[in-house]
Amino acid sequence: MDKITSQRIAAETFFTDAETEFIQEHLRDDVSKLMLRAKHFKNVNVRKLGAQIQSRQKASKKLPDWSANPNLIFPPALSVEQCSSEATARYKATLMSGDELIDITGGMGVDCYYMHPNFKNVRYFEQQPEVAETAKFNFKQLGVTNIEVQVLDSIETLKTEQGYADWIYADPARRNDRQEKVVLLSDCTPDIVENLSVLFESSPNILLKTSPLLDIDLAAKTLVNVKEVHVIGYEGECKELLFVLKKDWISDTFDIKVRIINGSGKVISQLDLTRESERLTGVDYSRPLKYLYEPHAAILKAGAFRTVCSAYALAKLSINSQLYTSEKLITDFPGRAFEVVAICKPDIREIMQHMEGDKAHLTVRNFPGKSEELRKKWKLKDGGKYYLFATTFSNKLKAVVITVKPES
Repeated sequence: MDKITSQRIAAETFFTDAETEFIQEHLRDDVSKLMLRAKHFKNVNVRKLGAQIQSRQKASKKLPDWSANPNLIFPPALSVEQCSSEATARYKATLMSGDELIDITGGMGVDCYYMHPNFKNVRYFEQQPEVAETAKFNFKQLGVTNIEVQVLDSIETLKTEQGYADWIYADPARRNDRQEKVVLLSDCTPDIVENLSVLFESSPNILLKTSPLLDIDLAAKTLVNVKEVHVIGYEGECKELLFVLKKDWISDTFDIKVRIINGSGKVISQLDLTRESERLTGVDYSRPLKYLYEPHAAILKAGAFRTVCSAYALAKLSINSQLYTSEKLITDFPGRAFEVVAICKPDIREIMQHMEGDKAHLTVRNFPGKSEELRKKWKLKDGGKYYLFATTFSNKLKAVVITVKPES
C-alpha cells in the first residue's frame, strides 16, 4: 500500500480524540435515532461515527476485550457479524504453534491476533486496503509487534514464493458477489480445494475454518488431507467447523472432536469419535425415564448420536429421535436436561391435564409436522415453565413428553 493511499484511508476511517469521545458517549444510543438528530451536532460526521457505534454494538458480546478498548477501529457491522468471536478465536489459538504462521484471509484480524503469541512471526494477507489498514492500526493499539500486514492476494503471492511456514490459517469468505451467504467450499473465496497444492507448498499444516452448515463427510472427502475435524459449540449453537489438514495425511478416516467452549475459549465439554467408532457403539433404547436430554447442537452436527449415549450412560428414545433419557440426573450433560412430568398421547386435551395454563415451549423430533403447525393446532402460546417434546419412541408410538427444568 502506498503512503498516499494509507493517508487517505486513515483520514476517512480513523478518529480524532473528539470523535472517539463522541463514540463512547453514544455507545448505547439507538443509531437510527442518533442519525435523525445529526443536525444538532455541529462539526460532527454523525454518519461516520454512527456506523462505528453500530459496529461496536454488534461486537460488544462477540468481542468483549476489543469492545472495551476505545482506541480500536471496527469495520462495518456486516464484517463484525462475519468475524470470529473472541471465544472461538481463543480456542483456535490452542491448536497451532511454531515459528511462522500465514493467515491468508486476514479480514478484521481477530483470529490472527489471538494466534500471534504462539508464533515468532505472523504474515497477515488482506486484499482490501481499508480492511488491512484498520487491522494494522488495531494491532499497533493492542501492542502487537510480530504481525506483518500485507495488502496482497495471498494465493498469488504464495505461488511465486519459496517460503516456509509452520501453519497456514484460512477462513474463506462465505458470501458471493451479491453478498449472499454460501456454504460449499467451492463457492467460497479463495477456493481452498482448488489451491490446496499451492498452500501445501508453503506449509505442511493448514487450519481451515468453515461454516457450521457444511457437510463434514463431503468436505473431508473433497479435501482428502483431513486429519481432524473440530466441531465447535458455544452458547447452545454450533459455531464453526475446523478442518486440520496435514500434507502427508492421506486417509479415509479422520478424528472428530466435539468441543463445547465458554467465553474464554476453554473447553467445558468434549467428545471424541470417528465414523467407525460411532457405528460400532452400542445403544440401549427406552421410553422416557425420570430425566430427558437434548444434546448440544455441536454434538448433533458431529453425528455423535451413539457416542454421547455411551459417554453419559444414557438410553435413547428411538434411533432417529436424538433424545436421551436416564433415571438419575446427569448434571454435566452437554446440552439441555429436563425432568419428565408426564408422557401423553399427541392430544391437547390429555396434554392440558398435566399443565397449568396454555404456555409451553415445543420441540418436534422424529414426529410428523412442524412445531409451528402443532402450536397453532393446539392453541399453545410460547414460553412458560413447560417444555413439550413431540417425538416417536422405538416401538413407533407417537407421544408428547411433558417436562420442566430440573431443580438445581
